Amino acid sequence: MRSRLTRILLALQLLGGAAPAAERAHSEAIAVVVGTESGVPEVTLDALRELYLRRRRVWPDGTRVIPVNLPVDNETRKSFSKRVLGRLPQDLSGYWNRLYFDGIQPPVVLRTPEAVCAYVAVEPKAIGYMRRDEVDRSACRILFVLPE
Repeated sequence: MRSRLTRILLALQLLGGAAPAAERAHSEAIAVVVGTESGVPEVTLDALRELYLRRRRVWPDGTRVIPVNLPVDNETRKSFSKRVLGRLPQDLSGYWNRLYFDGIQPPVVLRTPEAVCAYVAVEPKAIGYMRRDEVDRSACRILFVLPE
């Protein structure tokens, strides 16, 4: 199963990146997603912040959470980080360096919204985000929408 997942993710990354960031508005609605088979019923903004800062690393049922980020230079990630975490991705490098020594890794980074959807579709513990208009509803279920 892991080998298949790795091949899917690698193929998606090799297919190319997202459209140029400059073409997208910074204020687009951002959807927080899980796979369609995920048992996670909902998430709040506060819980999302705790998950992405890795202060909380398990779902309410005790299974581990795998938060997924887009690349640091992605406009959707910048907007998500500002809205949810209150700072830009590059402002968190010191935070992650401190946590690294406690054995806490930052969220997984995938290159495209398609890769995020593919990953959460096969990993029920994962949570990700993308612009609402990029959600593949056959693979992802929207838990929460950050308004424009």
